[in-house]
Amino acid sequence: MRFLAWLVLGLLVVWAIRSKIKASAIRTENAEVPRLDEPELMVQCIHCGVHFPASEALSQAGMLFCSEEHRRLHFSS
Repeated sequence: MRFLAWLVLGLLVVWAIRSKIKASAIRTENAEVPRLDEPELMVQCIHCGVHFPASEALSQAGMLFCSEEHRRLHFSS
């Protein structure tokens, strides 16, 4: 009977420790998610049609390009 009581007590301790570790891991996982203040505007390359962040755009004559090569190719043809 004592053995059974010790076994139950041990299982309860193991269960409590595991649930505490799991809760801590979930909190840590949620804390590491980066938050963006605002989504960045996406624009489309006039040459290839790919969408990309506006902060990376190259502009010429009011048109937006995803790379220097596409800007050059568009005006060379």
